[in-house]
Amino acid sequence: MIAITAFSILNSQFSILLAQTSSTHDITQVAPAPTNGAIAIPLPEAQQRRLKKYEIPELVGAQQAVGSQLIDGRLPKPMLDYAIRNGALDQRISFFEGDLVVVSMGGAGGGTIRKRLILPADAVKSYLRSGSVVRSVRADSLTRPVSGRMARLRVYENGVANERVFDPVGSLPKPLADVVGPLGDLLRAISEDRTVSSSVANYEPKVGDELVGDDAKTYRVERIVPESGVVLLRCLSQPTTIYVSKKDLYNYFVGARAQ
Repeated sequence: MIAITAFSILNSQFSILLAQTSSTHDITQVAPAPTNGAIAIPLPEAQQRRLKKYEIPELVGAQQAVGSQLIDGRLPKPMLDYAIRNGALDQRISFFEGDLVVVSMGGAGGGTIRKRLILPADAVKSYLRSGSVVRSVRADSLTRPVSGRMARLRVYENGVANERVFDPVGSLPKPLADVVGPLGDLLRAISEDRTVSSSVANYEPKVGDELVGDDAKTYRVERIVPESGVVLLRCLSQPTTIYVSKKDLYNYFVGARAQ
C-alpha cells in the first residue's frame, strides 16, 4: 500500500507556484510510468526533517513539459548530453531545442526515473556555453575511463557533435569541471523534484483513469469527492483502496499505466 507520509508537504512552495502558472491536464498528457519506475530519489534524512523549507534553486522558473514536445511536427534537436555510469548506476541529462531537459536514472537497486521539464531560456543558455570548453580541452589530458566507470559530455553545435570521455571520479581541468559541476547539480535537482518534473502534477483525474504508484502497483480512479477533492483509488492487483487529495497525487504516483 502506498504510504501517505510527510511528502504531502514536499516542495510546498513549488507546488503553489505550479498551481498558479500551469493549467490542468487529463490522463492523455500524463507520461506512462516506466517499468519499476520511481517518482524521485529519496531525500537525505536532514532534508526530510525540514520539508517545508526544502527548495530547489536550480529549478526556479521551470515549467512542466506535458504532452507532445514536437517542433513543427519533428523531434527537437539535441543540444547537449551528459551521461555518467558508475558501477550499476546510470545517470543522464539531455538538453534539446525548445529548452526541453530530460533526465533518466537507473540501476544500483533503485527504481527507474524518467523526467522532463522546460527550463527558462536564460538558464539553458548558461548550460549550453560549454561547446567551446569541450573543444578546447584535449582528450589526452583527461583521466581515461575504467571498467564500469565512465562519463561522457557531448555538445552539439550546428549539427556537429563534439564530445569528451573521462573517468567521473578522476581530476578534471578546471574549465571542464566548471561545466560538469553545474550539470551534475541540475541532474540531482531534477531527480529529487516531485512537482514540476512530474506530469502527474496538475493532472485532473477522471473515473476510470489508471495510474502506477511508487510501489509499482496499478490503481484505478473509482471516485472523486467534489467537495473535498479527495480521490478514491483501487489497486488492480490486490484488495487495497486508498484515498489521496487530488492536489497530492504527484507525491504517490509515477505516471499513467502504459497502454
